Amino acid sequence: MCRQFITAGKLSRLRKIIEEVYNEDLKIRLFEEIDKDEEDLEEEIDEELDDERKYKRDYEAILTHDIPVISYDAGEKFITKMKWGIRFSPEKKSPLIFNSRDDTIAAKPFWKNTFDKNRILIPMFGFYEWQDIGQKRKLKTKITLTGRKIFLVPGLYRKNKESINEFTLITTSPNTFMKKIHTRMPVILDDKNVFNYFTDSADENLEKLKPIKAEMEMEELPTPEQRT
Repeated sequence: MCRQFITAGKLSRLRKIIEEVYNEDLKIRLFEEIDKDEEDLEEEIDEELDDERKYKRDYEAILTHDIPVISYDAGEKFITKMKWGIRFSPEKKSPLIFNSRDDTIAAKPFWKNTFDKNRILIPMFGFYEWQDIGQKRKLKTKITLTGRKIFLVPGLYRKNKESINEFTLITTSPNTFMKKIHTRMPVILDDKNVFNYFTDSADENLEKLKPIKAEMEMEELPTPEQRT
């Protein structure tokens, strides 16, 4: 399970990193406001969305916030923002779904169809898990991939009744490294041909929902008691 991760505070910085690492020149787009005649659209949107945290380089993504994702439409990949967490019936206080299990996607037609039609990639620099250390205490742990500045996690989204795009990220069983920390982990796609996720079939993509074998690192973060 993943409920917090690290990404870029500014869309323009994220765009530059993706271009450097993956050699992909992505545009920045808002679903609600698209004006392709504006030459400086990307910078204008970036300033509008990120003005309040423009001096921060990294950003800790949390539930229900608008988070940078990579989406795909009409053969074009672009960076946009979506709300993290799907809630089917807010008026009935239905649960917030923020992770989608690989086995649930494979078994349930609704989730497999959404996975097929509404795919996204979620850029991360790292993510957090909370280790149970006894006496009802949890230890916050930062997880990164050794030697990798950024990695991409597959996700899916749906448009809610207010026409807001809400997304979940996809999790799988833990690899050997993660087993000592948690029973689930985000799916992390291999760097090679990672953007084929947008064009491969649903069945082909289901085969990719496996724990990554890459080397990982963890950093145990001090508890509030330790910081005082």
